[in-house]
Amino acid sequence: MSEEKEIKKVNNLTKIDFKKKQIETADEFISKSEVHSILSANFGRISDHWFKFSTTWNYNAYQTFMDMDKYLILIYLVQKSFRHYADIMIIHSEEQFYTKEEFEIEKINLIEISDELSIAKETVRRKINELSEEKIIMRKGKKIILKPLTFIHQRPKHSIKTLSQFLHVCSKYLATQDWFGEAIEAQKIEEFTRENFTLVWRFFFRFKIPFLIRQRKFHGDLETFIVAGTIFANNIVRLKEKYKNNPITQKSNANDLGEENFMEWAKFIIMSREDILGMNASSISEITGIPRATVIRKLRISERTGMIFKDKRQLYTIGKNYKAKLKDLTRVFSENQIDLCKFVSTFFELYRNPNINKNNK
Repeated sequence: MSEEKEIKKVNNLTKIDFKKKQIETADEFISKSEVHSILSANFGRISDHWFKFSTTWNYNAYQTFMDMDKYLILIYLVQKSFRHYADIMIIHSEEQFYTKEEFEIEKINLIEISDELSIAKETVRRKINELSEEKIIMRKGKKIILKPLTFIHQRPKHSIKTLSQFLHVCSKYLATQDWFGEAIEAQKIEEFTRENFTLVWRFFFRFKIPFLIRQRKFHGDLETFIVAGTIFANNIVRLKEKYKNNPITQKSNANDLGEENFMEWAKFIIMSREDILGMNASSISEITGIPRATVIRKLRISERTGMIFKDKRQLYTIGKNYKAKLKDLTRVFSENQIDLCKFVSTFFELYRNPNINKNNK
């Protein structure tokens, strides 16, 4: 796909909140509406970098427990500590945070976790008990204490690097606007993230946890989402190869904040009748880290629902029922895209803030 950037003149968006369409403050440093418009208009061009990060994150997350629900509960608990440090105006670097011996969460119960993560209470109870038996957490009345193993299991060493590369690519497209300034090197983004880890990762989890909840609801479980998402990403890569001289992303009306453009891009991917070379179960297993037997089981479930299609060569591509569920799928896409753009906006606000990033003084 062409690397030509789509430059959008979006001065008329400055005072529009891209989700609620409400008036924003005039002195906002980075307009989330503008970020949403620019990134959505160019998502077909930056998607490779996003999928690379997502694949790395999913792989590492699954390898932690071979159980995504348990990992989701773990990061939900860890993000409580990030929020605590933000509330008391303390920022820990990655090294500082992961030398903590333990962290105490007061007044938390299973119903709260179940409601916020949309996981059945009995499942939450079972996973919490497993975490306790593995000495990763400790329950003490209504308190949950995060033990050293909590932080060891959750530490995102590799994910920070791939996320930094994705944010660097985003900065190149945002740099087409005068208000943003120059693009930022991936190494500088990585250094800033590691130095201000608890602050940056707090906002990352504010994006990632709802993202996972939506995918879990749509696909039934997170392992199925990871398997289906890998097939979906393969379709996008293959389509981009076919259309490399004719970018999928097209110019859109600036007043729609890029959302119409993004949704048209998503529909094109889902509805395309192009002959796409699919993936076999072994390749999916290697990419995701999910055992081949589990991959095959999840694929069979998705096949039965029509979400995934297997051809005569035993290769898997997007199935016909993706089209039947187009409305629900595009809604999930749209909500995730909005939250991703919020995170990108927030990250660069933090990075440009001289009170946080001393190198910007």
